[in-house]
Amino acid sequence: MQPPSFIVGRTILLGPLDAADAPLYTTWVNDPRVRPFLNRPFPITVEEERSRIESLIGSPDAVGFAVRVRRDQALIGRTSIRAIHPVNRSGVFTIFIGEPAYWSKGYGTEATALTLLYAMDVLNLNRLELEVFAYNERAVRSYEKIGFRREGVRREAKYHDGAYHDAIQMAVLAKEWRDGLRDRARAHLAAAAPAAC
Repeated sequence: MQPPSFIVGRTILLGPLDAADAPLYTTWVNDPRVRPFLNRPFPITVEEERSRIESLIGSPDAVGFAVRVRRDQALIGRTSIRAIHPVNRSGVFTIFIGEPAYWSKGYGTEATALTLLYAMDVLNLNRLELEVFAYNERAVRSYEKIGFRREGVRREAKYHDGAYHDAIQMAVLAKEWRDGLRDRARAHLAAAAPAAC
């Protein structure tokens, strides 16, 4: 049986999270190739990761998506919008592509574009923000390509590989979205199947 799809993109699908996938997510968050891009420096158990997934399922202030490759339904990562504030109409975007074989192939950029489209056009957020470590240049380029703007830096916020590194704060505002970023995101997704947003 195929996993359900909620948003269909050109090469990926965003679907509901399933706590049964916790073992695979746990493998990724403990992988030394993946860990530097997450802010999770301690070993994570399957039970801890299952709780994290369950905290996104049915939450009143968060939504999470499983990221799957469209051609074969392979689970490759997760996106989420956390800390959704009903008055400020804001949220915090997170993403990780856990399977290194799928890095640098555009899947993360497409998942970001689809989640941003959902945040702005479905949730009607006024602001979607994120934080990325400065050494994750691939992610910074991806976010800028979709339209996130740099807003600030938390200096030396991440200790990694024997040194402290800055964390870059970025965001998209609804007025920027309406003034051309929506078109940029849709252009990136132009060859997509009809989106289920």
